[in-house]
Amino acid sequence: MLRAGSTYMKVKERRDAGILDGLVGRGVQAIEIFAARQHLDYANRKAHVKEIAEWFRGSGVPLNSVHSPLYADYEWGRTGSPPVNIASSDRAGRIEAMDEVKRALEIAEQIPFRFLV
Repeated sequence: MLRAGSTYMKVKERRDAGILDGLVGRGVQAIEIFAARQHLDYANRKAHVKEIAEWFRGSGVPLNSVHSPLYADYEWGRTGSPPVNIASSDRAGRIEAMDEVKRALEIAEQIPFRFLV
């Protein structure tokens, strides 16, 4: 059985290599990263995603999955930002939501993963 862990437990903290090392130290063999901008700024591919990609390349631990974003802002909706809703009845809202999910999917360009949750 594969022992996997999610970074959701530390979603309020910026994702860094030290936290990922801590997961591996607890026996985690595969990781799910939660795509929340305050946690993993998936839209910042030149800095934050690159830093995390380097950790995955050196660790030998696979990124198994990415949890799709719930909000597009850095405050997780506390500033009035609407949730990412790909099933919105509003066409413009659906398009915005899909664009946000696509930004999260682009993590795969630097860190391949199997599943988007």
